[in-house]
Amino acid sequence: MPQTNRFKSLPLSSMNTAPQLPKVQRLALPHDPALSLLTDLHHSACVVASHRDGLEQTLHLMLRANVRMVFVSGPDGELVGMVTAEDLQGERPVLRTSSHLIPHNELTLSDIMIPVRHWDTVELAQVRTARLGDVAETMHQHGLRYLLVVQNKEGRIMLRGLFSATRLEMAMNTTIEADLHSRSFAEFGQVLAH
Repeated sequence: MPQTNRFKSLPLSSMNTAPQLPKVQRLALPHDPALSLLTDLHHSACVVASHRDGLEQTLHLMLRANVRMVFVSGPDGELVGMVTAEDLQGERPVLRTSSHLIPHNELTLSDIMIPVRHWDTVELAQVRTARLGDVAETMHQHGLRYLLVVQNKEGRIMLRGLFSATRLEMAMNTTIEADLHSRSFAEFGQVLAH
């Protein structure tokens, strides 16, 4: 006996004019659950660039993908770092070219990325019970524009998601500025010298 199809086709319509893309405007309060603004990498694609990519090439990739941060992969495809648009356009390339005598157009992501060993991360288990205000305060105290969330899965550390200060600022209508007392010039020098 043939099985009857219990689903029905939805009506389609033709487009006479180009549709507009929606503008996501998520409003949030500091007491809202932190997970409400977590970019969960199980459900969102992340942008990855090669450690050999040039700075202009990466900025172009960021522009096309509409992101301000990309992860950096090494020769074997594993994550080796991350880089932000601010890193690419800020003083980091200038310092790198002057200290290592490399022309700016020859710099690659491996020259200016923040290596994995310098990442500040938080465990997903901590985020599950946290509020957005807790995340904002963590980012403020540690001078972070991105807070990476990791999860221990079967003995392996997995990158699970991230919080963006810009997204939090827009949603909560606030500013997350770095607590300059918590960062030292030695820390910045260490990142640059990697």
